[in-house]
Amino acid sequence: MQREWSIAGNVLVSRGEGHDAQAPDVLVLDTDEAAGIASDHATRDLLSQLPHAELSFVEHIGERAAGIVVAPAGERLSRRQGRFGVLLSRSELVLVDDGDVCTTLLGQLAEERVPVESPAGVLCAMLRLLLREHPATLSRVREDFERFEALILEGRTRIDRGDMMADARRLLGFDTFYQGLSDLADDLSEDEALLFPADCERFAALSRQLDRLGMRLESLQDYSLQVHSLYQESIDVRQNNVMQWLTVVATIALPLTFITGWFGMNFPNMLLINVPWGYAVAAALCVALAVAEIVFFHRRGWLSFGMSRRKRRGQHGTDRHR
Repeated sequence: MQREWSIAGNVLVSRGEGHDAQAPDVLVLDTDEAAGIASDHATRDLLSQLPHAELSFVEHIGERAAGIVVAPAGERLSRRQGRFGVLLSRSELVLVDDGDVCTTLLGQLAEERVPVESPAGVLCAMLRLLLREHPATLSRVREDFERFEALILEGRTRIDRGDMMADARRLLGFDTFYQGLSDLADDLSEDEALLFPADCERFAALSRQLDRLGMRLESLQDYSLQVHSLYQESIDVRQNNVMQWLTVVATIALPLTFITGWFGMNFPNMLLINVPWGYAVAAALCVALAVAEIVFFHRRGWLSFGMSRRKRRGQHGTDRHR
């Protein structure tokens, strides 16, 4: 695994490519190695936060900046939440990573020959690489919610709830990622004592990119809330329709239960109880009552589901416009 990198010809190259004589510009260490070179308490304290950090941040310690970058889970570089520490000076970038996130990013920068001029430029390019697929991911999430919305409006309540919640969790992870990374980029873009002017401009541009992604994310979160609200409304409508059917059935059965209960008491001299055609009359009376109630409920529209009625009204409205 390549752990030392140099900048030659404004591109990142590995130390095995003829640049061993000079000190590395970028160095990848694990937490134990980084703790060994940490010369001050503030840096050691910051590195101790690496295993459980949830938000990206940077602090200025002496003549260098130290921070932690937290990438959301589900990124193409790692299926788990990725974290790595950053120790940045004008002449060197030390990355603290117990996994392979940093080496993967650096290898891709070297392979694509991304222009970099300084260690700070390497860090900015790494962060941009983390964000490369986010616009496409946000577009896919929006397409998912548009599909969910179309299914709900068609009256389908059995949608993939797992996919909907996965998209919502992905947006929440992006929100935390953008907030922390935006603060980090803002802090570094204003540190003219540590960074070269060109690097300050790069981090300012990164901050603007994060602002644009953040605004797009905010609109998607609002849209997801609307889709969730529409889905819950469809569930409520379905529950109301079930209760409506139960009420109608109970109302139809009530007079029939009264009639059968009346004749079930078997009192002497009851009407129709001792005549041969009494049973037929009672049965006909029950059927007539049931039919009358069904006709009444149908005319009132109580025997149709609400979603179906809305769909029919929408179709009638479309026909009228035609």
